[in-house]
Amino acid sequence: MNLRWSFVLLLWLLMHAVVRAEMVTDLYTAQTPVVGQGTEALAGGQREAFAKVLIKVSGDRGLPDKSAMAKELNQANRYVQRYSYRALEVEADSQASEEAPDRLLQVQFDEAAVNHLLLSKGAPVWGNVRPLVLIWLGIERGGRRSLFQSELEPDLGEALEQVADTRGLPILFPLMDLEDRGMLQVSDVWGGFEQAIRRASERYLPDLILVGRLHQRGGSDWQADWSLYQADAVKDWRTQGRTLQGVATEGLQQMVDKLAARYAPRTVAQADTSLRVRVEGLNRLADYLLVKDYLASLDTIQSLDLLSALPNEVSFLVRVQGNRETLSRGIMLGHVLEPVSTQEAGIDAGKGPVNELDEQSLVYRLRQ
Repeated sequence: MNLRWSFVLLLWLLMHAVVRAEMVTDLYTAQTPVVGQGTEALAGGQREAFAKVLIKVSGDRGLPDKSAMAKELNQANRYVQRYSYRALEVEADSQASEEAPDRLLQVQFDEAAVNHLLLSKGAPVWGNVRPLVLIWLGIERGGRRSLFQSELEPDLGEALEQVADTRGLPILFPLMDLEDRGMLQVSDVWGGFEQAIRRASERYLPDLILVGRLHQRGGSDWQADWSLYQADAVKDWRTQGRTLQGVATEGLQQMVDKLAARYAPRTVAQADTSLRVRVEGLNRLADYLLVKDYLASLDTIQSLDLLSALPNEVSFLVRVQGNRETLSRGIMLGHVLEPVSTQEAGIDAGKGPVNELDEQSLVYRLRQ
């Protein structure tokens, strides 16, 4: 029975089933307002849209301003797959102005060509599996503190969502319903009480938690202290600004900068690495398919080859752009697999010589 099961399993693993983790799907598409559909407006709109895509894909918001990208931006049409227009509503007092944008240009760029360009310039390529970030904000005005609620301050919420969209990062805000109010107080946010913050965040299943403490100083100036709660660390920083929206959006921008540096390292000097990925705890055929397609969806993985398939585990030979740490970080983002310690996995390097592939092995268990 085991032999028959393994044979059937191998056949299914080699098929192209489509089971993917949730991903950012519009990294290579951008929109920009334009005036008319003339050649000059199209060229300028494609250039602006291309700059937005380069920022989303690389994670580097300063990339379009670098001299190495100037020529490519001026030839943005070389990377375009398709484009379309959508009419914009023009306000009555601006109808007489020929400079007011009257339509929205949407441009989709070629993924492979964009990635090749970035790698050729030594720029990072941040894959489409990205961390989901839950944002708690405490706001102090006139000595009074409150927790941010998006329905009460829609302009601030929209400004933060726009930043997240332009950087290609999924975010969400707490519902601030009775459960949230019972779990977390503004004093917990202001005091940076990590256990309370993590406990209140569990219902949302975020990958990361961003906490901001924003307060108005003398006059109209604002200052914000930020904490990013990751699984293995907490990072703190501070931003200042003239407005509430300004100080909040800059804090979010700087968070994305930090994430890009962690999850999209520059690959100009990195070689491909081959290693084994073993996944345990597979009880159904659907489990095997889920693991195979999840690993195949990760942009850091260049190739994925089946090594062995047993009734409760599977092993793959993986070729990754970067190193073991790069792959490990990428795998953990999807909440599909959890790491298994060397002791749990039954690997004992002291029992004899270990080849390079075994030494680089990663062992996971399917989350139930």
